[in-house]
Amino acid sequence: MWPFKKSKKQSDPKAANTILCIPGNWENREELLLSLVESSSGEYMAAGNILLNSKDKRHYSFEFCERDERMKDSFRYAGRVTGIGEEILKEIANHTFVVYITGETGSLKEAEHIAKAGFALLNAGGTGLKVESTGKAFSKARWGEFMASLEPERHLYDMFVLDSITAEDGTVFSCGMQNIGFKDTIISNEQFADANELLRIFGYYQIVDKPEIKNNQTFQMAAGSTIYRITDEPSPPYENSETFQNPFGMWRLTKITQ
Repeated sequence: MWPFKKSKKQSDPKAANTILCIPGNWENREELLLSLVESSSGEYMAAGNILLNSKDKRHYSFEFCERDERMKDSFRYAGRVTGIGEEILKEIANHTFVVYITGETGSLKEAEHIAKAGFALLNAGGTGLKVESTGKAFSKARWGEFMASLEPERHLYDMFVLDSITAEDGTVFSCGMQNIGFKDTIISNEQFADANELLRIFGYYQIVDKPEIKNNQTFQMAAGSTIYRITDEPSPPYENSETFQNPFGMWRLTKITQ
């Protein structure tokens, strides 16, 4: 899942850094800065290496970088789940510069704020958006659809979480739950479609019901369905990755033999 920017060190071990990548067609940094102020009616502005939101009182690390020849392939790979088409990839390939914004999130509220910041940059000339801290890419139109009717508990999961990563042994796990403040989940010895559905339902269960989950509790998708035991995963697949590491941890779901 490359190219990915490394996040800066977090001050709070239980906080999460979300990184967004927005390639775009700007002649230079000054054109982007002017477009950003104009398109957001002054709500957003960048000064130095900081992106500021004057209305919501939020700020993010802001990096304006030269074009990256690997960007099209990166979006193609990260856009497999979201269905990025060839026309969009052509636009990505023709980008002139890339903006990276990084911010401390780890909650639905802060994920919503950085999602809004990313949308502001798309409206200022960005051609697509990739959530680096998840490995998931979107067209400008798709991100705009989410933002037009954003319901945090419903939409932020689809924007910031990837629940279809498969290891060589068939284990399936999620990535990106740290962006919205929850543990990721891993499942082994299940068919991919079943594991993917379980990951998604369990993810929404955490977001919507906000249960106090404890080690060795059980979970089932519906009455009479398969029961799974919930345990802490001691060795998450990306525990050593600065970009993807989830400071909240990871749950493992294991089918209970009936």
